[in-house]
Amino acid sequence: MVTYGVVTALSLQENGEELLPGLDDLDIRLTLLLLATSLATASAYFLFILNTKFVGTSCLYCLSSAFISFTLFFIRLKDIGLARIQKFVGLQLAVAVIVALALTNSYSSATTQLKGTGDFVLEPYKTEVTSESTPFAISLARHLHSIGAKMYGAFWCTHCNDQKQLFGREAMEILDYVECFPNGAGKGKKMANECVATGLEGFPTWVINGKLLSGDQELSVLAEESGFVSESPEQS
Repeated sequence: MVTYGVVTALSLQENGEELLPGLDDLDIRLTLLLLATSLATASAYFLFILNTKFVGTSCLYCLSSAFISFTLFFIRLKDIGLARIQKFVGLQLAVAVIVALALTNSYSSATTQLKGTGDFVLEPYKTEVTSESTPFAISLARHLHSIGAKMYGAFWCTHCNDQKQLFGREAMEILDYVECFPNGAGKGKKMANECVATGLEGFPTWVINGKLLSGDQELSVLAEESGFVSESPEQS
């Protein structure tokens, strides 16, 4: 975005606006050419990564940026003319190589750091439910247990902990809760077979009457989905 801003400022100066004093016409045109070259090189690199490392992924912003960059590049080529371009080919190639090397180095560093996270191992720990259950939560938990409903979660999942706290300590002792990472998470750790077979897309996930509900749910939603009718008007 900064580069696009500089290109805009130089283009305005080229048309008579004194935004950057001290630059003659040739300086402005050469600077614009080199900036356009760097933008086109960067766009070409990003498109290469998109099509080789992220096959099947679409990026409207990337395509739009590439279109603008290549358009600016060809406009600058036409503006300077073939005769002058030949004098600056070496400089353009140098800029393109520098940009490509810088982007390659940045991409390699980023992917190396991401790969390093694969060695991370998180040992399992038990989360304590500190809240007290309401009568409604206890009644709902009994109903969910009676119809075979289950809550699938992970010990490291904050939303799972929020769901547990919403039910409260007494109700959670009644609910059928399945820990999907009983042996820990990270390198060499696998999700429990029951969780894999259920086809979970996130945590927590409720399975009620064969229906999957992803994310932490309000008690009223769980009551409605499970067909629970409370004798008490209290709901959370």
